[in-house]
Amino acid sequence: MAVAKTESPSSGLSDWLLELAIGVVVIVLGGSVWAYSHLSNKSPLQDRPKPAWLAVPKVMAQMSDGRMVDIKLNLQLSKQGDAAALEPHMPAFTALIQAAGVSTTHEDLQQQGGVARFGQSIRGSLNEYLEEQDMPERIKTVAFEEMMLMP
Repeated sequence: MAVAKTESPSSGLSDWLLELAIGVVVIVLGGSVWAYSHLSNKSPLQDRPKPAWLAVPKVMAQMSDGRMVDIKLNLQLSKQGDAAALEPHMPAFTALIQAAGVSTTHEDLQQQGGVARFGQSIRGSLNEYLEEQDMPERIKTVAFEEMMLMP
């Protein structure tokens, strides 16, 4: 004996209502997440100042042992607006970096912490120059992007 399945009209309606309810819940949750992320107060982490950097073009310097060093570096600045103020001083920065290279040897750079000391030397000479220009200490860090020692 075979029994035929028949759907009652109420089961089709309840399936449709269930799907509609799930859709409404998903839309409400999505809207709530969007509203929370876009309209809520920003966290203190997002309000932190971003570091300011000034890229220095490649500089070729002769070291005290006669070797040449090709340097590309970036300067971390104290404030965001310092980059525009320091841009006109780039020729002087190039000369000061070359002068710092003259007081360094290949062996100095190969010693432990040698590159860091070289960076501190550059930072010190640039900040001294800026102080003479009535622009007190604007450079926080010297970061080497490239350094190539030539024979």
